Amino acid sequence: MKTHSGIKKRLVRRSEMMPCKSAFIDAHTPGSHLKDNFSIIGPGVTENKEQFINIREPHGFNIGAAGQPPHIKNSLHSHFTAEVFMIHEGTFEIYWGLDGKNRTTLFEGDVVSIPTHCFRGFENVGEKYGFLFTILGGDDTGGVEWAPKVFKAAEDHGLVLLEDYGVWDKNKKPIPKGAKSVSPMSNSKAANYDNYSIEEMEKRIYRSGSKNPLTIHPLKLGEFGSIQINRLIGSEETKIQGGDGFELLIFEAEPGGGYKSFKRPEKEVFICYRGSWKVDWSGDGQKGSFLLNSGDLFSVPNYYGRSIECIGKKEGSLYSVINKNSPKIPIWTNL
Repeated sequence: MKTHSGIKKRLVRRSEMMPCKSAFIDAHTPGSHLKDNFSIIGPGVTENKEQFINIREPHGFNIGAAGQPPHIKNSLHSHFTAEVFMIHEGTFEIYWGLDGKNRTTLFEGDVVSIPTHCFRGFENVGEKYGFLFTILGGDDTGGVEWAPKVFKAAEDHGLVLLEDYGVWDKNKKPIPKGAKSVSPMSNSKAANYDNYSIEEMEKRIYRSGSKNPLTIHPLKLGEFGSIQINRLIGSEETKIQGGDGFELLIFEAEPGGGYKSFKRPEKEVFICYRGSWKVDWSGDGQKGSFLLNSGDLFSVPNYYGRSIECIGKKEGSLYSVINKNSPKIPIWTNL
């Protein structure tokens, strides 16, 4: 049985997300040296064993974040599962391909799903601190693959990646005896990684102004007030085609709009993008309520009841991440 204090540990305030300054091999490379990396939900993909993770419980996906001052980059890398960026604050330019020449700009509220077997990076091109959430499919994502030049630049500035130790700073401590370095992939292998035209990548982007609310969805049975559903990622009727192992929705509501209490067999994570949202929850003989403001996150256990309502004086937007491409129909608890 989960206690009330245990459920509260599933609530992560934006202020409780702990950055790591040396999560990856490029942490000392000029241009990437000031970035913050956050591991929020799941086993994590960091290369630093000291990275703080708010909720380690496997969810079927990993949620993290990146924070970057203006003109700071995240180096070219690839993943074995789909990686989704949700621009929360600021303006980012994403670039992809081994040479990173193809690029496009993402603004607050934009979402992109980057395919596997494709190098990608991103830079804060705005004039303020930028922050984006990330979703990686699966519990075991297989780690990170870096473009060969990233390893070379890192070693030039004292960092190597060791099999049993993770990121290691040679300038601070000698490499442990017997430790094995992770070798960069060959240039020939890297050259075979996929690339996409700007037009092809645009099909994998949801622009915040291109809303097309669903007219049919099981949640509409329990809606109240003014609220709309956009399915950004999933297996059917989505803004971004193809499933990534999870469904990503965004709810948009006027104050007073929401959904009545329901349960589902899957775990669900709410991330507040804009406004304020009241989330009532119940399960294991317990019940409670949390208020989510911009940047806050709450993981609802499977088969727990939950209801949501946009409150306050401003319109609200709330992401929902569910650990199935096609979640089961909600189980209503008070209709």
